[in-house]
Amino acid sequence: MLGLDLITPEYLAVLDPFADEAKRIVEASPPLEALPAEIVERAVRRVKWTTREMLVEPDLESIRAEVLSFYLMCQAVASVSFPGSQEVRLISEATRNTLRYRMYDLFKRGQADLCLRAVKRSINLVDLEIGDTIRVDRFTIPREDFYKLRDLKLAEDGLETVDDRILPQYLPRYAVRWTDLAPLLRHRRKELARLYLVGGWAVITPRDLWDLYANFISVRLEDYVQSVYERILESGAQPSGVLARVGERISSLVPKEVFVREEFGRGPAGRLRPEFFPPCMKLALNGVGAGLRNYAVMMMLTPFLSYARVAPSGKVATRMADFIKDISVVREEIAPLLFEAAERCNPPLFQDQPQEKAGIFYHMGFGMTTEPTLSDSGRSKWYRPPNCSKIQMSAPSLCRPDEFCRKVKNPLTYYFRKRYEASKGGGGARDEDA
Repeated sequence: MLGLDLITPEYLAVLDPFADEAKRIVEASPPLEALPAEIVERAVRRVKWTTREMLVEPDLESIRAEVLSFYLMCQAVASVSFPGSQEVRLISEATRNTLRYRMYDLFKRGQADLCLRAVKRSINLVDLEIGDTIRVDRFTIPREDFYKLRDLKLAEDGLETVDDRILPQYLPRYAVRWTDLAPLLRHRRKELARLYLVGGWAVITPRDLWDLYANFISVRLEDYVQSVYERILESGAQPSGVLARVGERISSLVPKEVFVREEFGRGPAGRLRPEFFPPCMKLALNGVGAGLRNYAVMMMLTPFLSYARVAPSGKVATRMADFIKDISVVREEIAPLLFEAAERCNPPLFQDQPQEKAGIFYHMGFGMTTEPTLSDSGRSKWYRPPNCSKIQMSAPSLCRPDEFCRKVKNPLTYYFRKRYEASKGGGGARDEDA
């Protein structure tokens, strides 16, 4: 049983892992690699928690374990996966369910004010004025609409009758500026057409509030994992130790049917989708001049296409052979695109540098060969794509950012996020022939 009378300011970190209270806990703690075994285990277990396990006692040690296990979970998944992967979706959904239940539990225990303190840091939330008239700001809400909203929410949960203890959860009580919901609208976690809007305010019930806020934090989690993933790409280091182990253990918890049903499964990500390539890679594929040939083909396209096609998920990427079973993925899908791009250069890259044909396979980790086999995998380093700042510095003529580029720092992230968002929006990202 939670000792709610002992709640401290640090408890807000239990509701918002990105709050200043949480950041101070992380800053005062040892590196994630040095965390005790119980926190490591908590980082793995939290994706499969029961409702009882979702609750956190208000003592500082419990709060500290909660915050550190959250960040270990996120960084571990970023070390073995990519934005939009099933691993990211798993921890995002688990976090959303956990926060929603915590808010429900606190409301039930009379601690609504604590939840509202956390919410109001991120969302412009106000109470409805409920009296002879029902108002928000300067706008009146018809009383019949007030009760229609209640009945609609009850119907959504399949409830025909509720007692006086449950009913307040379904009564409109708050209003939030719809512009504050932009992150949820952008990630398709909420549809504007399904909100009751009056004067720029969305009228919501307590249950709506728990759902909105839990989704808000899960979106921030996905953005945080993306930022960690991009830092790992930029560093060029291969994650190891506790991060890799925890990441692989979390990956093993992804439901097996997901790997069969979804295009973002374990192993190869499916056929390449050029329509989701970032502008710099599209330009490089069209061929470049003599001064950029080697950089565009060898350093940009080769790692980008190989990682985009194979998309290591659930395991630290060191050898391509760990993620493919057939060398035809390399010989018949990736290499032809690279050879075509090299031929489009002016002059063609292999015309005066024929050795670079073997260099392409070298950069994919197969050593200096023009006839790669799976057994060759690991003979050289499997290079990762340069980040956007490096491309801008080394090949400024290829860096022509579009609107989506502002959301990412690496071309590979661009590709994965584009595919992910297209799959959520019915954009045809599924690969039947993968």
